[in-house]
Amino acid sequence: MALSSVAAALEGPRTMRRHPASLLVWGAFYWAALMLLWVLLYVAFGEEVRRDLAQTHFTADPKEVLDLVKHLGGAMALLILLAAAICAVLAGAILRSVLHPEQSRAAYLRLGADEVRLFVVALITWLAALFVTAIPSGLLTLLTATVAGAGASGLAGWIAFIGGLAVIGLSMWVGVRLSLLSPQTFAEGRINLREAWVLTHGHFWGLLGMFVLNLFMAVVLTPIVFWMFGGLLTGAIALIGGGSKLFVLLGLLANLLIAPLAFTVQTVILTAGPARAYRQLHPDI
Repeated sequence: MALSSVAAALEGPRTMRRHPASLLVWGAFYWAALMLLWVLLYVAFGEEVRRDLAQTHFTADPKEVLDLVKHLGGAMALLILLAAAICAVLAGAILRSVLHPEQSRAAYLRLGADEVRLFVVALITWLAALFVTAIPSGLLTLLTATVAGAGASGLAGWIAFIGGLAVIGLSMWVGVRLSLLSPQTFAEGRINLREAWVLTHGHFWGLLGMFVLNLFMAVVLTPIVFWMFGGLLTGAIALIGGGSKLFVLLGLLANLLIAPLAFTVQTVILTAGPARAYRQLHPDI
């Protein structure tokens, strides 16, 4: 079982090159889902709550998160579940294009048992992030503030530095060890946390290298490319329209359509990589 970090990391661009029409459909799906969420946000939350959300400065403090969820009530939980469902459907399509490329009907989009299992995996992933990243970060912030308030600012700095490294290390370790849970669940038709954990044993550094490359492409290269493309497109539309308000609005609309496509590209990069890594570790697939 050989794992190639570079080959796995480049699976996202290869997937988009093989299925350009599917990429556009995925982008349209995400755009429609985003519009639905905005409508639900407008209906579920009153004007006062929307204003509070806009003015909220989020931190890693668990108490702040719990207070926000309590303030928003069940509507927030519903929106979170809907967002997870949307991510599950999109992830299912991407995984299907990598693991079962022959199932190309409807741009690989489905709504079935695979997507339900991926929905559960998304919730498990969010819970894992809460327990290994958000809560430890909040506790570290509280401890640092308490020590600093007692007058030991030097010690507080060291606690923040060492504790921060520990939280980052823990998050990376758990994230990599569970990184193949989605493709494994999709391929095997069942959720098995223990098996997913064991599967990554001995491949930590290779998978970490893959994720570093994936994050660079998704977080650095993709925004730059789409920012340049959006700027050129807006400039071209403004030039053609001679600065008229109609063409300015068309330029803004074009950028609104580009943003969901950029997010879709990022999702493909971050989802296809682990799928290729799983396939490398299971050459019989």
